[in-house]
Amino acid sequence: MRIALFNALYPTPLQPKIFGGAEVLVRQIAERLVAQGDEVTVVRLSLDGIRQTEEANGVRVEFVPIRNLFTPFGPRHNTLAHLAWHVIDDWFVAPGEIAGILDGFRPQVVHSHTLNGLNAHIWHLARDRGVPVVHTLHDYYLVCPRCSRFKGEAPCAVTCGSCAALTVRRRQRAGLVNAVVGVSQRTLDIHLDAGLFADAARHVIRNVPNPDITFVPMDLPGRPLRVGYLGRFSPEKGVRLLVEAAGRLPPGTVKLVLAGNVSQEERAALAALAPQTELDFVGFVAPKDFYAQVDVAAVPSIWEEPGALVLLDALAAGRPVLATAFGGLPEMFADGLTGWTVQPDAESLASTIGRLVDTPALVLDAHRRLEAHRSRNLGDMVASYSQIYRDLARLPA
Repeated sequence: MRIALFNALYPTPLQPKIFGGAEVLVRQIAERLVAQGDEVTVVRLSLDGIRQTEEANGVRVEFVPIRNLFTPFGPRHNTLAHLAWHVIDDWFVAPGEIAGILDGFRPQVVHSHTLNGLNAHIWHLARDRGVPVVHTLHDYYLVCPRCSRFKGEAPCAVTCGSCAALTVRRRQRAGLVNAVVGVSQRTLDIHLDAGLFADAARHVIRNVPNPDITFVPMDLPGRPLRVGYLGRFSPEKGVRLLVEAAGRLPPGTVKLVLAGNVSQEERAALAALAPQTELDFVGFVAPKDFYAQVDVAAVPSIWEEPGALVLLDALAAGRPVLATAFGGLPEMFADGLTGWTVQPDAESLASTIGRLVDTPALVLDAHRRLEAHRSRNLGDMVASYSQIYRDLARLPA
């Protein structure tokens, strides 16, 4: 088949920037499709404003300049500039080069992922050419211009008036999608409850761990219990909640291993929350090396996290998880068996960590269950998407 994938970013040697898990997952899907004999073109934003094409591991990658004031992955601008950006993103049309890419490649299906900056108008371009559209929900771009449904220090229970006003056109354009995929049931339900995708075929295809992640053996945890966090240090990720919880435990009880890009100012703020707790800021580290340093992986998100790849990677590495009950997180592990669901407050989280410190066999038992568990893999996920493609294109299995 000929498949056109759309994602705001797609890491290549020319532009390797990675902002989140979606672009890594899309690259894995694209390369797997090519490996099984499909033709794949990926359309992504050009961060330097240059229209160019790159061949990366058999995948043709088309870089298109954004039709807006600035790219969405650069430095922050003032509030008025961001407001204008969101208005343009919702009301204007997709970059003109995309029509030419579709005409030249002639895909049998368009599969869109994150559209921040690419614009949901691409669905019109596909429909005009008689090409069916699959859209995977990795975030909340269609109902929230910030993509997170998170404001202040709490997730949004409903779409607020300002978000509704800034997402009018993209929500209307969602009616052009033939099949919608949630990476979790919760993420799909949030969009359905908002009235989107009423006529689309609906699917849940959960993410899978990075195939490069391997099981890392672990001995019985000792003291301090090593709790790891890997990801962005943004408010909705709940890192401060994790640090505050650790700070409520006796000194020497727990060590936090914190991986990711963090400013000196944020380091100081986190250290102030738990002055007697060992915080090890390890920066960017290879996942295998990271999981070898921890006993338990924490995903303390305080937003409706759609399908955290870091949680799946932790399980694949044999590390049980501590995760809040937001978004798709509870759907990704067995509570009490391969991890523990925690309440999004410091006292409850501290209590759970303290129980693992006092009974380290709980961690080791969960680790052993993960060794025996066969999780879904990249081949399983791509097979599910391939079946949707064939159904829409009316091709035999």
